[in-house]
Amino acid sequence: MAEPASDADLLAQAGRRAEAAFGEIVHRHGRPLYAVAYRWLESPADAEEIVQDAFLLLWRKRARVVLVGDSALPWLIVTVKHLAANRRRARMRREQHERRARLEPRFADLDDERGAVADLLRRAFAALPPLDAEIARLCLLEDVTYAEAAARLGLTEGAVRNRLSRARTRLRRSIDEQGTEDAP
Repeated sequence: MAEPASDADLLAQAGRRAEAAFGEIVHRHGRPLYAVAYRWLESPADAEEIVQDAFLLLWRKRARVVLVGDSALPWLIVTVKHLAANRRRARMRREQHERRARLEPRFADLDDERGAVADLLRRAFAALPPLDAEIARLCLLEDVTYAEAAARLGLTEGAVRNRLSRARTRLRRSIDEQGTEDAP
């Protein structure tokens, strides 16, 4: 009985044999790759798409791919992880954009219905140092976690907590002061 062809042998196939060789590689490694992709993305559709992309990349780059031993699996796993990480970042950016889009109409409504309140909030935020205003905007308005805000701004989580605590105090004070100034 003949020993099955190695991944390196399959990737070297050309012509009519190439399609069958590609199918054999997909058959060999599809399940473990799907499991890795699903763990990263927690979405069956996204996991399937990432696995397909990884196989297509392997096939397109097969002449330049350096295999560990004769197996393409390590290369495929690393590729799936990179593709999945890119997909997660894109998903996060999309969710942030959608969250901002949902927040903007709220401020527009606030402008229409209670323009004085919106103006009061804008002035209070403008009185903060720029970094504190950004932290307050992220954590208070966009409901971003301390860890996410820290990662975005290149700070430690503790720094975000401390700055946000001071920003809240300043915002309260500023709103109180502006409220008494505007009172009749």
